[in-house]
Amino acid sequence: MQLADLKAVNVNDLPWQETRFADNVIKVLSFRDGVLFEIQKFEPDSYTFPHKHGFRQLRYILEGEMIVNGKTYGPGTLIDFPEKEIYEVHSPKGGQWIVVQLAGTTTGEVPVDPTGLQYGKAPTRDDIEKKRAAKA
Repeated sequence: MQLADLKAVNVNDLPWQETRFADNVIKVLSFRDGVLFEIQKFEPDSYTFPHKHGFRQLRYILEGEMIVNGKTYGPGTLIDFPEKEIYEVHSPKGGQWIVVQLAGTTTGEVPVDPTGLQYGKAPTRDDIEKKRAAKA
């Protein structure tokens, strides 16, 4: 019996790619069959605005500190993001996590764009705070 060569990729051979958030980048290791596997890197004081997706996500923190919905998590933590659950992320010191996105069990929705750029560039934290202040 002959064993097949399996597809393999080394993260060190991949370039960092722009995302819709100005202060974080990704390396896509695999994106096929409705499943995304990537490394996401946050610069110090990175922030994502509150948002949600119709697919499920698992995120495993490799380094740094992530504040998700106001709770602080560190390396070795796996966070489960159910579909349609609103969340925001702040990384005061920067960090990296593994991101796995897959079909939502209730929605059937799958990820379609690892970078999120199809939705346009995201507003920065300063943009959001200025908008909030203008409403007050």
